[in-house]
Amino acid sequence: MRKFFLFTVFVVMNVVVFAQDKAELEKKRKQTLQEIEILNDQYNEIKKNKKQSIGQLTLIQNKIRLRNEVISTINKQVRAIDGDINTSYIEMRRLQKDLDTLKMNYAQNVVYAYKNRSSYDFLNFLFSATSFNDAVQRVSYMRAYRNYRAQQLDAIIKTEELYKQKITQLTNNRKQKSVVLQDQNKEMGELVKDKQEQDEVVKNLKNKEKEISKNISAKRKQAQSLQASITAIINREIAAARKEAELKAKADAKAKADADAKAKADAKNNAPANTNPSTTVTTPATTPKTTPVTTAPVVKKVESYLEYNKEDLALGNSFEINRMKLPFPVDNGYVAIPYGDYVVPGTPIKGHQDFITIASPAGTSVKVVFDGEVVSVFDVGGMSAVTVRHGKYFTTYSNLSSVNVSKGQNIKTGQTVGRVGTNLDGEGQIDFILSRENQFLNPASWLRRSN
Repeated sequence: MRKFFLFTVFVVMNVVVFAQDKAELEKKRKQTLQEIEILNDQYNEIKKNKKQSIGQLTLIQNKIRLRNEVISTINKQVRAIDGDINTSYIEMRRLQKDLDTLKMNYAQNVVYAYKNRSSYDFLNFLFSATSFNDAVQRVSYMRAYRNYRAQQLDAIIKTEELYKQKITQLTNNRKQKSVVLQDQNKEMGELVKDKQEQDEVVKNLKNKEKEISKNISAKRKQAQSLQASITAIINREIAAARKEAELKAKADAKAKADADAKAKADAKNNAPANTNPSTTVTTPATTPKTTPVTTAPVVKKVESYLEYNKEDLALGNSFEINRMKLPFPVDNGYVAIPYGDYVVPGTPIKGHQDFITIASPAGTSVKVVFDGEVVSVFDVGGMSAVTVRHGKYFTTYSNLSSVNVSKGQNIKTGQTVGRVGTNLDGEGQIDFILSRENQFLNPASWLRRSN
């Protein structure tokens, strides 16, 4: 019975584990399919433009990546179901073996009980005891034997029930596998279509090398102007912070000097006066008077003038510890052009940028990624940009069609700074720039997710 109990626990635990694994895989598959649906909507919107672009190619590549993730998840689901089926087969064979053993033992006990069924045999067994205690033990033995037979019968019934459950589970697993394999075939077909679309876009882009090169050159000039503006803004902030620090140091030094002068004057005014010069006064030995020494105020050395104030220092540290945790600037978007060097597939055209370009439907809300202060709202190539300071870090949101904030305004994480504008191809895009003082960083490595 102990063996049967342990086996039942093992079966139940296996069922729970497999159910959890399959539920997680199904949840992941549905989430990825939802992301693909969002990309499909964006792709259909771009196709209305009837103009092939780098953003369109990047979108298709993202679809292919997500489609491969879906197929990979389905493969894991199939393997999990196969494992469940194999486990069910093993458990069914074991249950059948245990069932056969239980039935055989029970049959033997029934036969034995039938052969010894008369009251005379029971009384003979009881009265042949050598003592009263022996008779009591024999009665207890007979009761235990009857209970054992009842337990055997109960074990047989439960084992048969488990066996039936395993047959049902096996049937359901086979049906589930069939459905999952159908989904797999469907996704494989969609993947083939996506790759065909990718080849078509690459082919068209290859025929438009001159136009693409022209657009990239225009974007490069715009980026240089943007970065120059950001650098000027940051330098202005550093200079203002430095001036503030110097003024504070001077004010501290003056306050210290005034305090020392007041202490000297108070000491002089409180000194005892000698009213009778003809009288010789014996003065006891005293501690030599020390002259107050004026010292310059100790200014705490900080890493950056931008962190001179405690508030700025706290804000800078808070931003820094949120690396890889910052939210995406838009709710519905993906990285169309990455940070650093990139190549337009199918062409020899290369590019470089010190920020990321995020594609999102025109008019989408652009949100600040962390608490900060708006230090500048400016114009670049006819489109607006907003720079927000987070201690020694700065984030800039460029190519905005409209702006919702003003200079000097304190804003909170997730607050809208503006709306997504369009690029030269008429597609919705923004440039997201991150810098640590004048050092431009890769924003993708700071964001919680980068599609």
